[in-house]
Amino acid sequence: MNKGKLFLLPTPISKDQNVTDILLPMYLNSIRSIEYFVVETPKIARSFLKDLPFEKKIQDLHIESLNEHTQKEEIKELIAPLLSGNDIALLSDAGIPTVADPGYKLVSLAQKEGVKIVPLIGPSSILLALMASGLNGQSFAFHGYLPKEKGLKRKRIKSLEKVAMNTHQTQIFMETPYKNQHMLEDILEVCEETSMLCIAQNIMSSNEYIVTKSIGEWRKEPIILDKTPCLFLINT
Repeated sequence: MNKGKLFLLPTPISKDQNVTDILLPMYLNSIRSIEYFVVETPKIARSFLKDLPFEKKIQDLHIESLNEHTQKEEIKELIAPLLSGNDIALLSDAGIPTVADPGYKLVSLAQKEGVKIVPLIGPSSILLALMASGLNGQSFAFHGYLPKEKGLKRKRIKSLEKVAMNTHQTQIFMETPYKNQHMLEDILEVCEETSMLCIAQNIMSSNEYIVTKSIGEWRKEPIILDKTPCLFLINT
């Protein structure tokens, strides 16, 4: 029996976007017959899928969840439709699947099973922030969330700055929206005045903000960050 294909389906990263803003028309025919979906959060996925021209009604689609709590044995069950010849679409809550997203676990298993992986072009807040930052895009690292405890977080920020100084590699990380201001304050207190910091917030929304300045400049012109998605990029 031929195996199905695993489509990596991008989703909007801003509430100002809809499906027609991020999917190329050529993709619609490829995905319209898919009935099986593995998603991070079913409720969020359904709000996106309802606008796509699937052959079946949204309530008749098979939608399963894969998040950071999903166990290895459960992932084996999620891949079963592929091995039976059915295509599956993998979705993140926002942006492209598998990048800063637990969906990579499904792709890893699919690779081991010899399944064809079909990545579709879509928005990535990490890459868009890097593109607009003016910082080194030849070498960069994404670290996700830093430690929650203040002392450990500050040590981690300082260690990332040292990596940037020694390698000129751009260091990218994030914080939960309601802690954005605390993260900014920690960065400004522990980093060297000449280091560069890019703040990238609300990417691809109507109030998008992507600005790069030296730590010294940020200290002279302090700002208050919204409690919305934000990325921090550091280099020298």
